[in-house]
Amino acid sequence: MESLTLLFFVVEVNFRKLFKLRGLFNSKHMRPASFSVFRPLSLKEAVGVLSENDDAKVLAGGQSLIPMMKLRVFSPPKLVSLQRVKEIQPKISDEGGYISINSLTTYEDIAHNGDIRQKLPALAKAAGEVADQQIRNRGTIGGNVCHGDSAANLGVTLLALGATLVIEGVRGERKAGIDGFHTGPFSVALEHDEVVKRFEVPYDNSSKQTFMKISKTATTWPMASVAVNISVSGSTVAKARIALGVAGPTVLRAHRAEAYLEGKSLSADVVAKAAELAVDGLNPPSDIHADSEYRAHLLKVLTRRSLESLEV
Repeated sequence: MESLTLLFFVVEVNFRKLFKLRGLFNSKHMRPASFSVFRPLSLKEAVGVLSENDDAKVLAGGQSLIPMMKLRVFSPPKLVSLQRVKEIQPKISDEGGYISINSLTTYEDIAHNGDIRQKLPALAKAAGEVADQQIRNRGTIGGNVCHGDSAANLGVTLLALGATLVIEGVRGERKAGIDGFHTGPFSVALEHDEVVKRFEVPYDNSSKQTFMKISKTATTWPMASVAVNISVSGSTVAKARIALGVAGPTVLRAHRAEAYLEGKSLSADVVAKAAELAVDGLNPPSDIHADSEYRAHLLKVLTRRSLESLEV
């Protein structure tokens, strides 16, 4: 009997570990509360449903929202599924100066698209390193960014790349820069009745960019991530954008490091100093995977490695 009790204890402990979501677990809730689903066919219909239902939440690929609903971190009584909305179906196109990516485009589509791999390699790399194959087949760029998780690969990468979001609401269409779009934990600068239609991600031939992360396993959330995008003139940095993931309540820009790099070559001393500046004054969150001090160290190491990897 004692051995059987011990067996049940071990199974329960491992069951809890299996279903933890970034440290959140409630043993009473492993299935979502009841909810209803709307399935509009157009953006106009979708934003109309949202404007009439203050308690509704948008569902894109569902690879982030559904697990959190199962744990009842979120329990929206109504979902507005975007899967049949025609204007935002998966599509990637080179518009000359920027790549346009519709919001239902999957991680898998992004990771293997020729234009993105050539002109936005950091984005292709970030998308290709999201979780596992099943999730990459279903998860979408719109859902990833609008979920507002500071650990999400695409949010930190699009911040480094300076993306623009095209947003549709009941008041019409507007554009918003990625800077400032993430406003807090799982919070973004969208009105309740707005939906992101597509992303416009700029590129130029002088850009050098990369994405790096550190995770306990290939399929788990990053403990820290960094995306770097620099424009070069000769052998010096003309412009730099460095974005940090899991560094605070939202994805963050390392503004001091960016300013320091401009006009300098990427020597060992310059790279080391930029990495120091990237985390100076930073107070990353602590969780079951890493405390604040260790996470700051990881961000520093990733910033240095990212800059070292760029051929200038």
